Amino acid sequence: MKSELIIKDILTKGESSMLEFKESINKDAIARTVCGFLNGSGGQVLIGVKDDKSIVGVKNAKEQVDFLSRFLVNVIVPAAPIMVSAEEANGCDLILIEVYSGSRQPYIYSGSIYFRKDSRTIKATSDEISKLIHDRQISETHWERQTSPNAEISDLDEAEIRATIRESIKMGRSTIENENEIEKFLISQNLYENGHLTNAALILFAKEPLKFLPQASVRLSVFQGSKISNEFLYDSVFSGSLFSNINKITSFFDVNIATLSKFNDNSWKRSDAGFPRLALREGLLNALIHRDYSSFSSSVLIGFYADRLEISNYGTLPDELKLADLKVNHLSLPRNPDIAQVCFLRGWIEKIGRGTLKILDDTKDKGLSAPSWHTRGGATTLVFPGITVTRHAGGLSEGVNEGVSEGDTDGVRAIVKEYLNEGVNEGLIEGVTKGIQLELERVLTVIIDKPGVNASEVTEKIGKSLATTERYISLLRQLGTIERKGVARTSGYYPSIRTAEKIKGTTSKK
Repeated sequence: MKSELIIKDILTKGESSMLEFKESINKDAIARTVCGFLNGSGGQVLIGVKDDKSIVGVKNAKEQVDFLSRFLVNVIVPAAPIMVSAEEANGCDLILIEVYSGSRQPYIYSGSIYFRKDSRTIKATSDEISKLIHDRQISETHWERQTSPNAEISDLDEAEIRATIRESIKMGRSTIENENEIEKFLISQNLYENGHLTNAALILFAKEPLKFLPQASVRLSVFQGSKISNEFLYDSVFSGSLFSNINKITSFFDVNIATLSKFNDNSWKRSDAGFPRLALREGLLNALIHRDYSSFSSSVLIGFYADRLEISNYGTLPDELKLADLKVNHLSLPRNPDIAQVCFLRGWIEKIGRGTLKILDDTKDKGLSAPSWHTRGGATTLVFPGITVTRHAGGLSEGVNEGVSEGDTDGVRAIVKEYLNEGVNEGLIEGVTKGIQLELERVLTVIIDKPGVNASEVTEKIGKSLATTERYISLLRQLGTIERKGVARTSGYYPSIRTAEKIKGTTSKK
């Protein structure tokens, strides 16, 4: 559902305990309302609309979005996932603010606790404050918040934590100002309590989460025939952190899912049809965020069949949501709000409740049949009809980072040399020195080993200045070796499909 349709859907509703219209920006009134939503069931503030639902718009909406994002993060405590976005309807710019029901109630603005009563925001009474504190105590026993006495901060992947802090600072979503403040960040996100790491911290950042949580793995299988045949073309278990697993699995998608590609003879610029990468990534992210990790039989299963792809996670929908709600605009009710909060800070969640709509839009844009959701036996399954893998002569690959993680850079060196020679011969670039070629090999190795990295992360790995790294990245993109995916603030660099195929071909010969 496109942005304008979402706004029109919101405008069909009246103001309520979960929706308020604002004609203009009054930061104090907006903060009180958002605080009230956080202390209730969540909600939305739509700015640029009168009480009678007539649209007046907001001037300089994009600049105001940045201002409100940073303002609300800094004045409401404790930290909460507050999503502010610029929207459009009837040719006017609007601002939409969305929040979950807060998992760390009570929330405070300017020394007061606010509550929603029907369509009004009021100061909470003593009874309401007592209830919020009681509910907070109950939430502290949730699986996410339980601590693991044997885990230490040294068991976490500090690079992933730093990357999360950097992204949160860049997008104005965090009060942490330095990526080196790892312990402070973990405490601020309820991931480190009284000297112990929580289960959520281990799911998100542990180098080896299965040492502490054996149910944390993800299984990916490619079936020879039907599900009951038990004949596999490929079967693998991913046992890393949430971020690591998503990167590796999307890398598998990139290399192995059948796509129709066309290349420009000069620039090797690729255009794809039939591969809804955004939809698959959103489906995978939803499965990992909404998974019920509390059971030792918890699982996420990714199954490729002859005619479909299924992504299944243990855990049913919240009682407040029905399957039909996933196809329309809805507020998200994450089973694991601490995990969802960190994914939001990382920029992997942009707008709450939109993940399922992005899945539907992306598959439609690619000309594919609409996916569907099903619940059965305590699990929720997302089915993508028509999504299959390509059967390569060399077998299926876990992703383009094979052959590099073990320190074998011969394949990368050969690819960079080939691309450089082609670029010179076709007049795309001038010759480069041996030193620059070596640096390009290093940059490409980082991107192959961790698809989706941004320029700052590459800079950290190769030890060069950001400006120098960006020059190397620009050259690799010009040669068609890598490509950039995602919107500006959350984009990352990935091996091009041509590079992926070459790496896979190199690996299959070993």
